[in-house]
This record gives sequence, C-alpha cells and structure tokens, in this order.
Amino acid sequence: MKRSEKILLALFGVLFLLIVGGGGMALGVGKWRQIASENEQLRARLDEMTLAITQRMAWQRKSDWIEENVPLLGSRKEASSRLLETVQNEAVEAGVTLSSREFLDQRRAFGVDGQPQDEGGYFDQATVRVTLLEVGEEGLYKWLHTLCQPAHFIGVTRMQLTPTGQGKRVNCEVELTQFYREKTAPKLTRAP
Repeated sequence: MKRSEKILLALFGVLFLLIVGGGGMALGVGKWRQIASENEQLRARLDEMTLAITQRMAWQRKSDWIEENVPLLGSRKEASSRLLETVQNEAVEAGVTLSSREFLDQRRAFGVDGQPQDEGGYFDQATVRVTLLEVGEEGLYKWLHTLCQPAHFIGVTRMQLTPTGQGKRVNCEVELTQFYREKTAPKLTRAP
C-alpha cells in the first residue's frame, strides 16, 4: 500500500470513528436524559405519596365528617322538596323574595344500549332553579352564604347575575343543588 493510500485509509478510519462515536454518544446522552427525566418524575411521585401519607389523618377526619353529616333521604322527590323548603325559609330570613321556582330533572347520559349510564358520583343530587328580580346584593349574598354552609350539603351549581341599573340591585337566576345519599330500602326476606 502506498503512503497516500495509508493516509487516506487513516483519515477514513478517523472520520468513521467520529461519525459512529458521535452517533453513539448522542444516543447515550439521549438515554441518560430520559433516565434522568424518569428519575425526576419518580421522585416527584414519591414526594406526592409521602405528602398523602402524612395527610392521611386529616383526610380520614374529613371523610368521617362527611359520613356522619351527609343527609340520608328516601328519594329525589323528598330531596327536592326539602331543598325548596330550605331555600324558601332562608329567603324569608334574609329578606329576599323568590320570583319563580323550578325543579330541574337530573339529565342522565344514555349508553349505546339505551340504558342510563351511572355517572359514578359520590352523592345523589336534587336541583332547583330560582329567580330573584331586583334584589339587593347584600340580601342576595347573605341568603347564599346561609344556604351554602358545609353542614347543609347545598351548593350553587349555576348563577347568572344581571345588573338592573338601579343602585346595587340585580336580577339573579340561581341553580341550587342538594347533595345527599339515598337511603337503601330494607330488603324483604321470607320468614321461615
């Protein structure tokens, strides 16, 4: 082999090693970054799990409180009438006049077989829509604050305010939802 061929072969070998080595190094750096990223995600997940373990007692107390205080009602009709009664009583206490009241039926999603799908929620719900015309803001918010106490399990699920242009008075449409659990009916068994 001539000297120029040897130099050319050596340059080709060095160039080949640079290309293959650079590709291997880029692949190695990519894998290292991927492993570092996974390691960071696992570390964050471990921190979340540690936090959840340390807060276990607080969440258990909250769960126990819910189990003790959630209203147990016989049916959606009973829940709706109880909700409307509470809404009206609190409106009288707050000095607010309800213009209209309407029970809203729970819209259920239907599956391919035409059967209602279970939404998988923790609570059953009954909803009522009330309209208040030209009500003062202070009375409205006092009424809503009284209704939405944690022990009542009543929440505002939709609210639309429209100013009347007369001071601090508004027209308001509010959907209030009573969250409850339906009592299970006792099973009938045959006596021996």
